[in-house]
Parts: sequence; structure tokens; C-alpha cells
Amino acid sequence: MNFSRNFLIAMCTTFVVFCTLYTPQPILPLLAKEFSISPGDAGLLMTVTLLPLGIAPVVYGYFLQAIPAKLMLKVALILLMLDQFAFYLADEFWQLIVLRSLQGLLLPAIFTALMTYCASMAQMGQVRKTMGWYIAATILGGFGGRIISGYFASAFEWHTVFVVLGFMLMIPIIMLRYASADAKISFDRLDSRTVSRVLGHDTFRYIYLILFSLFFVFAGLLNVLPFRLQEIDESVSPFLISSLYVGYLIGIPIAIFSQRITSLLGDDKKGLMTGLLLHTTGLIAYLFTDVALLYFVMFAFSAGFFFIHSTLSGLANHLAVEHRGVVNGLYVSIYYISGALGSWLPAYLYGWLGWDSLIIVFVSVLGVTAWLIMKLRFG
Repeated sequence: MNFSRNFLIAMCTTFVVFCTLYTPQPILPLLAKEFSISPGDAGLLMTVTLLPLGIAPVVYGYFLQAIPAKLMLKVALILLMLDQFAFYLADEFWQLIVLRSLQGLLLPAIFTALMTYCASMAQMGQVRKTMGWYIAATILGGFGGRIISGYFASAFEWHTVFVVLGFMLMIPIIMLRYASADAKISFDRLDSRTVSRVLGHDTFRYIYLILFSLFFVFAGLLNVLPFRLQEIDESVSPFLISSLYVGYLIGIPIAIFSQRITSLLGDDKKGLMTGLLLHTTGLIAYLFTDVALLYFVMFAFSAGFFFIHSTLSGLANHLAVEHRGVVNGLYVSIYYISGALGSWLPAYLYGWLGWDSLIIVFVSVLGVTAWLIMKLRFG
């Protein structure tokens, strides 16, 4: 596929912004110790950012079309950059919560715009491939944010992490000066009638339910995993915790080539079931206590998730003959609502029940996911 200047700018913006989203995750145990709080309370740093991402598309649709895409992205990125710098002055946990909540109000405008922007730039028949590249950029950003966080928290101190990300946000802000001024984002408002029409389609309804259950498990495990690693080995550093996420990068080739892999497997349903089997196998393998082994487990766990995620996203856009903006808006909303729940509830379950019981809960949820996949119909 051809890469336009606007598309490359969108990919760079996606990468840097996703870095900021997942920055706190590998340093959650460090912050829990710093502020004498529980794993569940520390996990709220992820929850308060993900939850607004889930509910904001319903509101943002009412004014997104009225604001030029370039202006909206630039203003949101500048505010996000200032928010990152403000972390340097924070010395109480409630201040971190407030700053992360403000990020949650800014990020939806950026993510929903970028997702629909990428889909609208795709050539005929290239929507699924384009969305694969978008998801690849989100994966690279998710890993980048975690590894940067772990390194700077280990080498310096945790405040430095957020300052570094603030400076990184200057890059897409500058790049936006060279984006086409007439780039438009097609975003349909999430009015109740249009939403009902989309959700009335059985395939879309099952796609969203599959996404919800899948990301709940994925987000939940990744948020609790740093605490599990410290339970296994108390001497593990934030950088070593962040390096565990290297397996997360397997999602990049998976996202880019998901359509080709699905073709080799036969059809979308077989592809989704294969991805779920791989994801579940990786999940069960987290019952082992060998830290070195867990580095390899992340590859299987992440590969399964990202293959399903890429397939579902591409499938939703492919089937969206009309109201593509609503389909994407609902996809983003459900994705992050499930992520918000996954970043909060499992951390408390881990504290109450322990690691093994939490894995059993997750496997049960994936059992429901398998049933939902079997219910999918593409006719």
C-alpha cells in the first residue's frame, strides 16, 4: 500500500500518544510502595484514563465534525504535553489521579480521530490492511511507553518518566505543521437511533461482546503482572518488569499480516478461534513461576490477543457499509470500557483471591468469548 504524508504523521502521533497511555503500568508496584497503597488502588492510574476513553466518543461525536482535524489534534496534543510536565510537580497520589483523569479527557479526541482518519485514507479494498497498520502503531507505542517508563524509573526516579514523555509529544506537534490542512475526519454522531441500528446487527453485537471480554482479560493480566513478578522475586526492578513486555511486540507483524493469516486459516471464524486458543494457552502458562519462562509466554499471550483484535477491527470496518464513524466510535468505546474494568477489578481480585484463582477467573471469561465467536455469522 502507498503511504501518504498524512498517514505517516498519523502513525507517529499514534505511537507517541499510546506511549503516554501505558506509561504508569510497569511502575505501579513502585508507586504503590511510594504512596503506601494497594495494587487495586495503584491500578486506578490506568482506570481513570481508560474509563473516559470509553465514554467520551458518545459525547465527542457532537462537536468533532465542527472542528478541523488538524486543529483538534494540535490543541489536544499541546494540552497532553503540558499535563505530562505537570507530573514533575506531583507529590501526592490524588494529584496523579487528577492528572491521569485529565489525560483521559484529552485522549479520546485523538484516538477516535486517528482511527477514523486512517480508515478514511484507505484505498478501496485496503481498509483492513490500513487498520492493521494503525493497530501496529498502537502496539509499538504501548511497548515503547512501558520500556521508557521502566528504564527511566530505574535509572533516575519516577517523576522523570512523565517529563520524558512530555518532550516526546513535541515531535507529533511539530509534524502536524506539515499535515494537509484540508484533511477531514468522517465521524458520525453516536445518536441513540444510529447506535441502535448498528447494535441491532447481530454480527456487530457479537464483535463488541468478544472485544469486551477479550480486552478485560488482556488488560487485567498486564496490569496485575508487575505485582506478580514482585511476588515471585522482590528484587525485580521496574526496567526488568517493563522488559517482560517485549513479547507485546509480536502484535506488530500479527496486526499487519492478520488478513493474510486469516486467509491461510480459511475464514474469520477459524482465525478468531485459533487466536483465542493461542491467547488462552499463554494465559494458563502464567501459572508457572519461572520469570525467564514468562518472557516467552508473553509472545503467545499477546499474539493471540492482537490477532483477534486486528481481525475484529478490520472486520467491523469491512462490514460497515454506512455509519463507519459510529462503528469505530462504539469499537473504541467498548474497547476502553472493558480495559478500564480490567485495570481495576482484577487487581482487587488478585489481592483477595491470589494469582491462581485470578487465572481461573480469566479462563472462565475466555470460555464465554469462545461461545460468542461460535455465534458469529457474516451473512
